[in-house]
Parts: sequence; structure tokens; C-alpha cells
Amino acid sequence: MKMNYLKLGFAIALTSIIVTGCDDAKTEEAKPNNTTTEEPFMASTAATMRVAVLEDFTGVRCGFCPDGHVRATAAQQELGADKFIIMAVHGGSYATPATGWANFTTAFGSALIAQSSVAGYPAGTINRIKAADLGVAPQISGGIAMSRGSWATAAQAVNAMPSPVNLGAKAEFNSATRELTVKVDAYYTAEESAQNNINVAFMQSKLMSKQSGATTNPYEQNHVLRHLITGQWGEVITDAKAVGTKVRKTYTYAVPADYNGTNTEGGGAVVIENCKIVVFISRDKTDILTAVEIPITVK
Repeated sequence: MKMNYLKLGFAIALTSIIVTGCDDAKTEEAKPNNTTTEEPFMASTAATMRVAVLEDFTGVRCGFCPDGHVRATAAQQELGADKFIIMAVHGGSYATPATGWANFTTAFGSALIAQSSVAGYPAGTINRIKAADLGVAPQISGGIAMSRGSWATAAQAVNAMPSPVNLGAKAEFNSATRELTVKVDAYYTAEESAQNNINVAFMQSKLMSKQSGATTNPYEQNHVLRHLITGQWGEVITDAKAVGTKVRKTYTYAVPADYNGTNTEGGGAVVIENCKIVVFISRDKTDILTAVEIPITVK
């Protein structure tokens, strides 16, 4: 009998150990995983040359502006869309709202035109660099603005300049909430002592309107600046901007259904599939160091 009791006690103890061990294993499996995976960095870390950015000052009542649009498109095709970005800024007297004419103006065009020393339309700036420094004639001595015949030459000069910083970006649009999220990564390959600003522009193409000087009407307006998400002159980068510095930013923007209304004198509805984002870094208000144009993913 003593032997049986001993066997029984040993069996009970062994069972208790097994059960306890199983319970401990289950508890370990139930622990939450608090680790998060950081998104891959989007900007290249290799030294690159600058991307040219044309700010084409235009207007629906400008008779020579369609020729400017043709020249801008030709330059982009020649240099490549990854080396030449077009931003059509509707502003000035030929874009001022008027009865029977579409209104593609923004709150930002007047200040951009004012700093560029525009003498006639169409006019354009390439990376907001003085025209003479790019080897072409300015519209006004010492100014940034140049005539349409100089855009391609000036862009080639910019493409030959090294950029101290690289950009990577992605954009997502939530169709349910109409919230746009733009994530931007920047990497410095050279030290920058000057103030640098990140600029995020919301662009739209395939907008139809009446246009002076067009061979056919309605006319398709492309690369139209709709909004500067980071404000008139962008957001100041507060990082040290030394070689190897990484900058990560996220911007959100509630996209309206239209700009300036959808009637004849309005700016038309926002069709997100026809929109893109342009991100660029400038030295304060001028001297665009590089840029990238990206599509918008719709969720």
C-alpha cells in the first residue's frame, strides 16, 4: 500500500508540473508584439544633379501662352519628366477673374510673379535662379523671369548643377474623408548653411477651359498649380543639414471638391486621378535645389 501511495503522489506531482508548464507557454504566446517596422527611406543617398523646375506664369486670356505650353512640353520630352517639372501658375492680368473665363488663380501666384520681375506673358522661372546665372537673358535686368524661348536652355544649365540634397516622396488620398497625406524624405549629400524650405505643391491636369490663342476650344490646361500645401514659401527645415542628415516629414491636406467654383467663371472640380504632387526644396524663397513629381495613390 505504501508503494501505491508513493506512485500516486509522484503521478500527481508530475501532472502538476506538465499543466503548469503548458500554462506558462500559453501566457508567453499571448504577450503582445509592441515592435514597429519603420518605413523604408525614400530618398537616394548618392550624390545627384538638380532637377529643373519651370514655373510657367500663364493666363486664360494670354494669346501667346499656348505657345509657351507647347515649348514647356517639348523641353520636358527632350530632357525627361524626371529632369524637368512643369508648374503652370495662373496669375497676372491675363488670369484675373473675368466674366466668361475660367478662374485658375491661387492665393500664391501674385507673390511668385512679384519676386520674379516679369515683363510680359508667358514668362517663366527655372528653379527661381537669376536668368543671367543660367546663361539666358532675363525679361528685366537682374530678374529671375525669362521668356519662353529660353526655358529649355536654362533647364539644361540647371540639370548640370549638383544638388546638395535628394528627395523621395509618396502621396495617398482617402476618398472617404478626402484627406491627402504626403510623406517626404530628404537626404543631404553636401552641407547646406543657408535656410532650406520644403515645398509641397498640389497640381492638376486635364482642366478644360476657353483659352486665348488656342487653335481649338475648349482647351486642355495641364500642370496647373492648385494649392501650396506648405504655404507660400514652404516649411523651414530646422535640422542641421550636414552631410548624411536625414529629414522625414508628413503633411496632410483636406482636398476641396473644387477651386473657385465649377461654373463658367470657376476653376473646376478636383478630379484626383488627374492630380499629382510636386515636392521641392528651396533656399528660402529662391534657388530650388531639387524636386520630384509623384502620382497620388487613391485608397
